[in-house]
Amino acid sequence: MGAASLAGGLDPALRGSLWRHRKTQGVYRIVGRCRIEASGLHAFLYQGQDGTIWARPVDEFLDGRFERLTGEQDA
Repeated sequence: MGAASLAGGLDPALRGSLWRHRKTQGVYRIVGRCRIEASGLHAFLYQGQDGTIWARPVDEFLDGRFERLTGEQDA
């Protein structure tokens, strides 16, 4: 799924989905979508287990840094 397919908003199938960061092994839940003011890039808002909310450009999030944890969703 590329950034173009997200232009209309967050795919409902992604909201609440869990992802693991391959390097740190941290688990994060996608909570929304935003646009980064400085660059205009579309980004995911995602929340760590400690409650911190992060933003990362969609293309960066989907470039292999994160892996989706299938079958583990609390929307």
